[in-house]
This record gives sequence, C-alpha cells and structure tokens, in this order.
Amino acid sequence: MNRFEIFARDEHRCVYCGLVQEPESLSVDHVQPRMRGGDGSQGNVVTACRGCNTRKGGHSLPRFLAEHPEARRNFFQFARYVHARHLKAVAEELARRGVVVASTELVEGIRGLRGSEAIAKILHQHDALPASPQGMPQDPEGE
Repeated sequence: MNRFEIFARDEHRCVYCGLVQEPESLSVDHVQPRMRGGDGSQGNVVTACRGCNTRKGGHSLPRFLAEHPEARRNFFQFARYVHARHLKAVAEELARRGVVVASTELVEGIRGLRGSEAIAKILHQHDALPASPQGMPQDPEGE
C-alpha cells in the first residue's frame, strides 16, 4: 500500500491524537519500527499526524503510549488494521510496565484477541482503562 491508501484506509485519522487531517499533515508510522525488524506491510503501518509522529520520535510504541494516556486510548480505538501480534505485544508490554492493571486473565485474554477494539474492550472490562462519559476508555489517573 502507498501512503495515500494507508491514509484512506484509516479515514485520514491520526491513530494517536484521533484527529482527521488533510493528507499534507499526515505521515505513516511503523508500529514495529523497521530498525527493530518491522516491515512495510499494511498490518505494521498506521496513519499519524506529523505532530504526533514527531512527538513519538524514536521511542518504542509501548513507551510512547505509556507516557501519553490520550494517545493510548486513541491507538487502541483507531488502529484497526494493525497485526494482532503487534497489538498483543503492545498491550502486554503496557501491562508489564504497570500502565494498565495486569491480571493473569487480562494478559491471557489479550493473547486470544484479534483486533484493537477487542483489546480496548477487555482493558475496559479489567478496569485498566475505565470508560469516560463519552464512552471512550480513559486511563486510571483520569488524564
């Protein structure tokens, strides 16, 4: 897929801030960076606005999501086409870091899931990301 097909697939929405933007303001971000063995397949790339992609920089995705609760909520809501193995790895790393409440059922439940929405749902069920008044998950600190 070329970058414009990725933007169209993701409805021109940054998976980190959640804003819909013009193609000139968007970039492609690799969930698993190329320098760490990631490829350019459609399950490893997401749409990110230039601001969020710059803010993420060279940080690993789990580190970035751990430090930015809104980006974490948005990623699990909007990164619908990411390979399940990447979603699971990110969720498990967030649990290991203590960013989300990690019970054995949570980690085992995540391993059996296939999509970002399903992972967001199980995180919510385990009170890792309590629902906000708008129905979107939010972090335990209420940020």
